[in-house]
Amino acid sequence: MNQTEVTAATLEEAVEKAAEELGVPKDRINAEVIKTSGLIRKKVTVRATVKQTPQERAVAFINGLIDAIHLNCTATLFEEEDAYRIQLSGKDTPVLIGYRGDTLDSIQYLTLLIANKKDSLDKRLVLDGENYREKRTVTLSKLAKNLAFKAAKSGRPVELEPMNPFERRVIHSALADDRFVTTESEGEEPYRHIVIKPNRVKTYDDRGRGGKEERGGRNSRYNDRKNGSGYSARAARDAAPKTEPQEEQPRDMYNYEYSRNFKRTGGGKMRSFGEKSRRF
Repeated sequence: MNQTEVTAATLEEAVEKAAEELGVPKDRINAEVIKTSGLIRKKVTVRATVKQTPQERAVAFINGLIDAIHLNCTATLFEEEDAYRIQLSGKDTPVLIGYRGDTLDSIQYLTLLIANKKDSLDKRLVLDGENYREKRTVTLSKLAKNLAFKAAKSGRPVELEPMNPFERRVIHSALADDRFVTTESEGEEPYRHIVIKPNRVKTYDDRGRGGKEERGGRNSRYNDRKNGSGYSARAARDAAPKTEPQEEQPRDMYNYEYSRNFKRTGGGKMRSFGEKSRRF
């Protein structure tokens, strides 16, 4: 019960009586004088209404919106240590979430305007449905780690698609302790996006696969030749003096030393001696 009518001798007594009946503090009672009666002993009749807190106005607004568009869904308020969380439940909750939470973010923005119209919220307000915020946080954190690895490995910045403030905050938090990359937000709404920048930009000399310059790979040889130092196998081969092929001299098969070496290497093979071939 959020409203009652009370009659008392004075307005203050009527407010106290109404607060006792409604079970709320006196400062949350909004009293409206309906009539006054009596000539000697005057009486005051007031209509007492409980003032809504900002978070209660937020829940009332969302439930009224759900009823207006005839959805099977309800909004429930949960107070946490650092936030007021409004949880949506029902089979039509995905309709209020929308594509990538776009509808949910729009409703949350309107709810904040309604909640802070008279009194300001003392905590932040979060609108969620079917734990969508938590699931989206996990997905974005994994995406941030993968893109950070890509940026650090390639040495080039990586631009993400435009995101809302909640998603950008998740990306910044996920990479806040990463010593290889930094994150920056660029652009204007609604196209504001995050750029993941590596802390060390690779140059031409160290872009080899797996750091070939450290293992004496292709880039290292290129740098040595460029600096006039080092050894190049091809250059040495090209610079070596060329000799004419020598004609092979016929061997004497009856020579003792040669026959002994021949037996040691094995028999039963074709051997060519000069112009004739024999099988042993």
